[in-house]
Amino acid sequence: MPQIYDRTLQFRVLELLSLLRPMAMRSQIKVRLGNPYDGGYVLPMAAAACDGMISIGVGPDVSFDLALAQQGAQIVQFDHTVEKLPTEHPNFRFFRKGWGPETGGEFLSLRDIAAQLGTTCQHKLLKFDIEGGEYDAFATVSAEDLRPFEVICCELHNLEKLADETFFTKTRHLLETLHKYHAPVHLHGNNYGKFFMLEGIALPDTIELSYLRRDLESFSGYSHEPIPGPLDRPNHPFIADMCLNPF
Repeated sequence: MPQIYDRTLQFRVLELLSLLRPMAMRSQIKVRLGNPYDGGYVLPMAAAACDGMISIGVGPDVSFDLALAQQGAQIVQFDHTVEKLPTEHPNFRFFRKGWGPETGGEFLSLRDIAAQLGTTCQHKLLKFDIEGGEYDAFATVSAEDLRPFEVICCELHNLEKLADETFFTKTRHLLETLHKYHAPVHLHGNNYGKFFMLEGIALPDTIELSYLRRDLESFSGYSHEPIPGPLDRPNHPFIADMCLNPF
């Protein structure tokens, strides 16, 4: 028998995923910073001007942070799951704190995290990779909180849960908040995860995204670049990369 899909859920998911579809930049090229595999990100060229970054989620790799620090950027790092940085640099300041919706215990709100960078940096970048904690952390984040950042790059996890109404609502809030002042310009599937099917839609459960603040560029519509693109590398170097179609 043919598969019968929930068309209402399918439409809602496709509508949500349209917020991820990369836009084509008219003037900027893309660059890759960090490891050639997991830990590196593809970003708009505006990231090369970064003089200050908030990096949330350190783990065992700081190659992306190091690339910007070596260009002179001040990097403020947060991770409550590691005792110390795997690599040190004079431009690093590490706090053993995580990101949560409110400040308390071992967690800080985004506003309190951002305050640690100060006000002297003119070209700010936000990077977060917190293994699924991003959805709860975004509960108290507004688009205005993100507006100071020219470039945002992140990983989103656990997309296989989109059929769950609570998770869907959290994901929609996160994406709509990101989307107000920033345009997605790069999308890549993390092949440490897996593909899954949701109402006939094939999706990776973990994705990497890069955003550019809309006032810094004009856009010619949706990008028609292949996914993965020429600067992408598989996160796991010994497994084939994930080929995606635009949503």
